[in-house]
Amino acid sequence: MKTKNILAAMLLMVSANMMADEYEYKYLTVSYGNNSEESISLPTVQKITFEEGFVVVATTDGNFKFPISIMDKMTFTETATAIEALPEEAKGVTYKDGTLAIKGDGLLRIYNTGGALVNIANVKEGANISLGNLPAGVYIVRMGDKVIKVRK
Repeated sequence: MKTKNILAAMLLMVSANMMADEYEYKYLTVSYGNNSEESISLPTVQKITFEEGFVVVATTDGNFKFPISIMDKMTFTETATAIEALPEEAKGVTYKDGTLAIKGDGLLRIYNTGGALVNIANVKEGANISLGNLPAGVYIVRMGDKVIKVRK
């Protein structure tokens, strides 16, 4: 009987370790506002507090503040989900064959997946912006309230 209990305990420990490895979370993802999401790398998170109507996530890179009134949820995820949540095209900005086609006037910004601004341009109606000078990868293109994900 004692041997069976020890074997059962060992099996339970191995199963628990395998499940923990299978669901290794790497990001704290906060969903808020108009379908906005922000993913914060878990190893950088030091603490989460509540201050005057805000959730404050203190990290080694600084503090992130999210208004509680517009927060939808806060979850742990294996991947940064904010980029994957974006549409491939938005009304007024489309991407095809290495070129962005623009409808409307405004300031166009292109970000890499690390959040760094890699290109900015003041565009006019009908403009075509080539992404040929950028290395292959995923980019976020924003013009006014239009945001798309581009896979080059």
